Amino acid sequence: MLHGRTVLVLGGNAGIGLAVARLAHENRARVVVASRSAGELAGELGPEVSAFSCDITDPATYGPLLEAAGTVDHLVVAVRPALTPAPFASLELDQARAGMDVKLWGACSFVQAALPRMSPQGSVTLTSGIVGQKISPGHAAMALIDAAVETLARALAVELAPIRVNAVSPGYLAPKPDEVAAMAQGFPAGRLGAAREAAASYLHLMLSPYVTGTVAVVDGGALLV
Repeated sequence: MLHGRTVLVLGGNAGIGLAVARLAHENRARVVVASRSAGELAGELGPEVSAFSCDITDPATYGPLLEAAGTVDHLVVAVRPALTPAPFASLELDQARAGMDVKLWGACSFVQAALPRMSPQGSVTLTSGIVGQKISPGHAAMALIDAAVETLARALAVELAPIRVNAVSPGYLAPKPDEVAAMAQGFPAGRLGAAREAAASYLHLMLSPYVTGTVAVVDGGALLV
């Protein structure tokens, strides 16, 4: 389905990003992945996939990656900041700002840098998360970031047209602590999700030429309960 297309994945070293890279490769795309640990990526994905070191918060590291990618048909940003859940009263604002720098401003910076190489018929898919909609105590920082990413996707869908821009909002994906897995049994799907199931939504958005400015929620119905 993606034969001959170039798919560039930021944050492809683990979790959803790695699953997207694998699924795109299985669908015969030319896959280029980047993270802060490119050596591990090469081992995970095999010699057919190009792996590069890149820090999304440092534009000076973008050059070799974008040069190697060439024309980009589909860009996926699946980076995740390291945030420690905490009550708002004791939230470390410097850590929250750093998380915003990674997931929101990092996405802005990289998309901006990649624009000259994007195919006009291509797509950008960002990654938000369930806590942006299903608010829970201790996750104020990530809720703010995820909600901002979804707004960014809608804004860029208008500004960057005809390039399509969407976001995927993953729910609770395995592995998770036992208490979260137990909670997931109460979702309509009755279980935690898998990274590959979330990755399927990214593939769907790449292949859907009339879908832009949307947020694809992949949560097993968690928002309903």
